[in-house]
Amino acid sequence: MIRRVLAVAALASAALATVPATAQAAPICRAGYMCNTQYFSDPARTNLVGVKTEFCDGEVSTWGRVTGYITWSASPCS
Repeated sequence: MIRRVLAVAALASAALATVPATAQAAPICRAGYMCNTQYFSDPARTNLVGVKTEFCDGEVSTWGRVTGYITWSASPCS
């Protein structure tokens, strides 16, 4: 278990090291919520380049590419 936690922490650190300083990270989607993360190519968020949707049943749908420029929203599951 500890090895998995350390491996995830190392991967997260490596991912954050590649994100521009002005970029932001997406919040964690809490249980009982559907969350949508939209990724943009620039800080002005004018060009959508990817989306990640986390559904209430745990399914995750993604397309495009991940950047550090995001908008994020969460809606309670019914």
